[in-house]
Amino acid sequence: MDPLAIACTNSYQTMWLARADLFKSKMVSSILKYLKLLPVYRIRDGKDNLSNNEYIFQQVTLLLENQQTVALFPEAAHSGRRQMLPHKKAIPRISLEAEAKNNFKLDLQIVPVGIYYDHYWAFNRSMIVVYGEAISIDKYRQEYEENPQKAMLSLRDEIFDRLAPLTLQINSDTYYQDYEDLRLLAGKTYSKSNFFNKNKHLQLFYAEKALISQLEHMETSRPEEFGELIEKSKRYFGTLKESKFKDWQIEGISNFSWPRSLGKFFAALASLPIFIFGFVFNAIPFIIPRKYLHQKVKNITFLSTFNFGAGLIIYPIAYAIEAGLIKAFTQSGTLAVAAFILMPFAGKYAWQLLQFYRKTLFGLSFLAGNKTYQHKLGQLAKQRNELINYVIANAIK
Repeated sequence: MDPLAIACTNSYQTMWLARADLFKSKMVSSILKYLKLLPVYRIRDGKDNLSNNEYIFQQVTLLLENQQTVALFPEAAHSGRRQMLPHKKAIPRISLEAEAKNNFKLDLQIVPVGIYYDHYWAFNRSMIVVYGEAISIDKYRQEYEENPQKAMLSLRDEIFDRLAPLTLQINSDTYYQDYEDLRLLAGKTYSKSNFFNKNKHLQLFYAEKALISQLEHMETSRPEEFGELIEKSKRYFGTLKESKFKDWQIEGISNFSWPRSLGKFFAALASLPIFIFGFVFNAIPFIIPRKYLHQKVKNITFLSTFNFGAGLIIYPIAYAIEAGLIKAFTQSGTLAVAAFILMPFAGKYAWQLLQFYRKTLFGLSFLAGNKTYQHKLGQLAKQRNELINYVIANAIK
């Protein structure tokens, strides 16, 4: 998904270097090369294959000499965490060797790009692409001429340092999940008290980055208070898990009231026709890859890519069949075409309505529940609010 994010946010036709094991199948290899991807070999692909990189790097050098853009991932690996892995030397090597071959007259620039996913594989989430300031290769000319390996390492480290501020980076290994929990818990509240950007997605993104930074400062400068915060966090999320509730359910309890919940209920009833239309024509193509094809995906980090790729095939076929059925039953080509056009938009709106229905029904069940049930959830809501207040009050000292 990352190359697609880049392709959709700038005007360049970029050639990508991708892990070589993706090119094992001849058919897949042909498709990937057509889509402007070239293989790059790693030690895990076998030492004998590393020599193939020489030819690939020569191809890349030719592209750069012809003022084309090339992109690759500096980590040469992936994970499902908001944590950059150590960078490899591929980018410094390619860029410095290309410049050296051309007597440093190419004026190559490395543009660091950070990609943020609200969630790595959940549907209907936000994605942010942040372009950083370009790094000129020419500044490493003297160092490269004196010591090529040292220059490559220096450039590699600068790329890492330039990329880190463009992403949501959680540095802690020990408390990684705690940072994630606290970010999701208190990020919105912290965002409301600090201005970062007019765009709501960027506002939350920068607020969460700032909150993580404050928490990391708290961990190093006030470890005892940080330890107390972690204990409170583990206690809340542990209780939440034992009670089999979700944080979004506890979040809105203080706003539940019969007038408001009944108003939402009637709004939900009024929106049912739109939901039914969106659900009926999107449920099958949505469910097939997620329920029946996921066993083919061995690594969870590829789920979003798999869903997208499968969706490119399944949705058009499903829509065409469904539009054909509408034409057969109504004898109206105009109605069939209109439905075909509206199907994807109605599907996304149906998903949003489904979340609204879940929250509305949960609010009604809370209000209609017995006192023991309400007291239990009320205690969780109190614990949640106290934890958020503790985070905000202590993390920004």
